Amino acid sequence: MSRPRKLLTGIVLLALMAAFGVGVNRFLASRDGSAFVRPKDPTQVHVAPQLSLPGTIFFADGGGLFSLTGTKVTQLQPQGKGWTEPVLLPDGTGLLAVKVTPGYYSDLYELRLTGAVEEQLSHDSGKVTATSLGADDWLSYPAVGPGNTLYFSYDYPKGNVDDPSQCCYQVDLSIWETALGTEIDRSNVQKQDGITQESWANYYTGGDVSPVPLDGGGLLYVDYESAYGDTGQLSTPMPSAVPGTEVSQIRMDPKPLYNTEGSDGAALTQPEDDCAQPALNPAQTEIAMICTPVVNGAPSSTESDLVVASFDAATGTLGPLDRLVVGTMAASPAWSPDGTDLIYLAPEAGDGYFELWYLKGAATATPSLAKQVTSDLDLDGSAPVWTT
Repeated sequence: MSRPRKLLTGIVLLALMAAFGVGVNRFLASRDGSAFVRPKDPTQVHVAPQLSLPGTIFFADGGGLFSLTGTKVTQLQPQGKGWTEPVLLPDGTGLLAVKVTPGYYSDLYELRLTGAVEEQLSHDSGKVTATSLGADDWLSYPAVGPGNTLYFSYDYPKGNVDDPSQCCYQVDLSIWETALGTEIDRSNVQKQDGITQESWANYYTGGDVSPVPLDGGGLLYVDYESAYGDTGQLSTPMPSAVPGTEVSQIRMDPKPLYNTEGSDGAALTQPEDDCAQPALNPAQTEIAMICTPVVNGAPSSTESDLVVASFDAATGTLGPLDRLVVGTMAASPAWSPDGTDLIYLAPEAGDGYFELWYLKGAATATPSLAKQVTSDLDLDGSAPVWTT
């Protein structure tokens, strides 16, 4: 792939990551000839009592943050402000969330459960102009592990910011680690002052995302790689892969080592499964994920499946992949607090908007049929949080 095409790939990937929750369901909606109404404000949507789930669910919609308790939706942060990716703090007393300034940068915040901002944890804004994107950074996919260790995906470095051929649309994300509460900015990252790089992205693929800390140490994460045999290629290129195609693998590694054998961690899924968006149950014995069928050498653009498998952290192995929901564009699974059920996002029939769905007994031999919990919304693509 030529460098101009690689730069274009980086731009496209950035656009896809920023607009996933909108782009996918708009694509599906475009395939339906019927008219559809605009989505509602989540606080105006009523959840049927028979679909009332225990506990509280936090979710993002239209750049705002909301909570669902029983049948009532409460606004935590207003729509249109770039809020996404809510994460529950380990002690359950607050949230982390990412705030996106479209086209330029994103930052991490700590919030109370009411949505009030406690602290801005990162400062990724540089000089915000169309020609100075090299001074801006993207932080995404926060996760908190044992000992209040914070993991996140970050797009530094971007290459030589003084060389247009290397900068600045290269947004391949690597995984970094620090203590929760450490101030994250370009200077501290460059000096690795209390902030440590844990993985190294395959350039021009999207990189490493979705860290999931393990109770015994180490991480699960998603590694994007070229399926064809280009920069960031798979160790064994995928047969019949379309040139320029990226696929994702879920990997496990206590600490990937740069430029050494095995630096990408141990692969838990195969390239042809194209699996991403891992979520572990509280006992960390079951993993839910989204796997996209690969058709004619490229991932499907119209289907992504909700998949569950048993997981053994001691041996780093998965059981057979059980595809529980197929034939739709499933996304962003999250387990119930007791680890038996799942919620996830999928389009609503007729308009393509992402809605919240519920799957009872997901880790059992006889899971129930999925039920749609919300309607008339247009949820962002980030994973919801389900807590007691």
